Amino acid sequence: MKNRKKRYIIVITIFICFIFFIMHFIKYDFLQEDVIFFQFFNSKNQSKNISNTNKSQIKEDRNQEEASINIKSISFNVQFQNTKFKELDLMETIDEKTLVYEKIAPGTSGRFDIILHANQNMNYQIQFESKNEKPSNLFFYSTEEEKIYYTLEELGENLTGKLLKNEEKTIPIYWKWKYETDEKQDEQDTLEAKKIREYHFLIYVQGY
Repeated sequence: MKNRKKRYIIVITIFICFIFFIMHFIKYDFLQEDVIFFQFFNSKNQSKNISNTNKSQIKEDRNQEEASINIKSISFNVQFQNTKFKELDLMETIDEKTLVYEKIAPGTSGRFDIILHANQNMNYQIQFESKNEKPSNLFFYSTEEEKIYYTLEELGENLTGKLLKNEEKTIPIYWKWKYETDEKQDEQDTLEAKKIREYHFLIYVQGY
């Protein structure tokens, strides 16, 4: 009887040990799967964070690039009953992102600022004079005037206003050479692009 009881105890003990042994491996497998899952999850988050960081850096670089665009500024000290002028080449005002073969060409655009300052209250008038031929499909506009103009001379007819004493006023002038508008104009653009590399003009400012 004692021997039988002893055998039962041994069998039960072995069985319990076996159960513990099996449970240990099952738990270990689950732990391994958890570890793998968390590693994968963490790597995805890190990848996402890196992606967001790259996007932020790209956005920052783009903002810096836009901020670094050089805008040509032409300053005038406006005086009563006096006319001042300065000459400008449109190439000096071109947006380098649209530059083609170091020349103005279809698809190019740019901007220049006319800065006015006066020591007393007065009116002003801005006028332009072309020094050479302008591409026919190149137009101008200003935030002072919503309308587009195909000559600077026409634009100048509407650039009048008032200056207060010690006021500094900036008038931006934008230009663009349109392209691919229609077949006839495309032929004209091609011809003009071959013979017109630069466009020079005078800027007059009169105080009255």
